[in-house]
Amino acid sequence: MELKARRISGSPFSAEDRLDVTFDSDGEDMSLVIHTIEQISGVAVTHGGGAPADEYLHYKNLEADANADGIIDYSNVEMHLVQAEQGTSVIKVVCSAITVAQVTAKEDNGTTVTPTIYKTGALTLEWHDDGFV
Repeated sequence: MELKARRISGSPFSAEDRLDVTFDSDGEDMSLVIHTIEQISGVAVTHGGGAPADEYLHYKNLEADANADGIIDYSNVEMHLVQAEQGTSVIKVVCSAITVAQVTAKEDNGTTVTPTIYKTGALTLEWHDDGFV
């Protein structure tokens, strides 16, 4: 399984950026995938409308994103990020994932479900003013 992210909108002249985040589940059905950001350095960044780094959010909607069996396609989400002030921020996107197979195993033999954590590489966000020439 693999988590990747890329910036799809935003500029160095704005506090806001949008990320396209893809999750390759290797064909496994997922029971739950929740996302957050990890602050590596720099200016604080929020995601999903104001959640701080390290706060997980569920970016999918069961009614809109699930198939007839109630399985949600977590292969792609869009994250909205906002830098708290001008400067440079380095972050990683993080997801916590639980497969349907893990949940089934828990129901069958009472085991504990432990989510698997996946992280992207580092992403650099910049927000600054341009000088007059």
